[in-house]
Amino acid sequence: MPSFQAYGGQQGRQFAQQCDALLVSRGFALRDRLVVAEVGVEIDRVALAPSGRPVWFEYKGSVQGARPGLMRTDTLKKAVANGALLRHLAEHPPYIVLTSHCPATGSGRAMLDAALDLGYFADVICVYDPAQTVRLDRL
Repeated sequence: MPSFQAYGGQQGRQFAQQCDALLVSRGFALRDRLVVAEVGVEIDRVALAPSGRPVWFEYKGSVQGARPGLMRTDTLKKAVANGALLRHLAEHPPYIVLTSHCPATGSGRAMLDAALDLGYFADVICVYDPAQTVRLDRL
């Protein structure tokens, strides 16, 4: 019987593959992960937009579960903390969260709206919503 953590890791890898495929389909050139040691943040994927502009992506999602993606407040808080830490840098590429699910209401939505208002993220995009993924074309 697989452990809960092993299953969660498998789900995370599957979601990362979906995110990578989405970015490639939008013309992004994928680069490696990046550790920003100055602030202790790991970037899930560095990619070059079709314009040649580097973009930092964080992947937060799953294809299963009762509260996938940013619906889990602990997952959302980690993304917010990373965005806040990156703001300490003098300059950095746009930091975008790709997620499977965004909170629509409640404290999760309030946290996400506050983080966006504070500029912690350049954008938060639900990868399963074509109306949102089109925003990748603007980078």
